[in-house]
Amino acid sequence: MSINIGAVLDTLRKFLGFEMTIAEWLGTAIVGAVPYLVIGVLWSATHTAHLGGSTDIDRTVSFLGSIVSWPVLLFSDVCLA
Repeated sequence: MSINIGAVLDTLRKFLGFEMTIAEWLGTAIVGAVPYLVIGVLWSATHTAHLGGSTDIDRTVSFLGSIVSWPVLLFSDVCLA
């Protein structure tokens, strides 16, 4: 199987040459962020055992941190189980 490097580079140039407006970039970012945050909230809401003896501020910061870092927490939970 051989790969035509010229065709690959032409396709890559075409893909990278695509222009988007700021509104399109914002829309793309929102479309990408919403599922990530929804999954993060669901993960954080179902894994609250570590928040037991925390103060309100610590609990809030830990909850928000777990929303942002849910992929790492999911990976560590699966690997350690």
